[in-house]
Amino acid sequence: MPSDPAHQFNPSPCQADFAYTMTVRATKIQDTGKGTKSIVKDLETVLRKIAGWRQGPVANYKISCHDTQGREVRIEWNGQRARILS
Repeated sequence: MPSDPAHQFNPSPCQADFAYTMTVRATKIQDTGKGTKSIVKDLETVLRKIAGWRQGPVANYKISCHDTQGREVRIEWNGQRARILS
């Protein structure tokens, strides 16, 4: 089993490579372009991985994803399913 503590909450391997920042109300996820999938294509796994790293839910945050060209996509996440808003 990997030493990544988030793995215990998200056993699915994350195929996207990303960086993220969080404030009190928002989460911004940036695709690095180094993964085998984009963050939008692997979105639920990415969000579960972030929740595992911070050891708490991110469902109440305003979430935005940015692709490698900087285009923004707003995300709605209830902790189980992700929905792209724009």
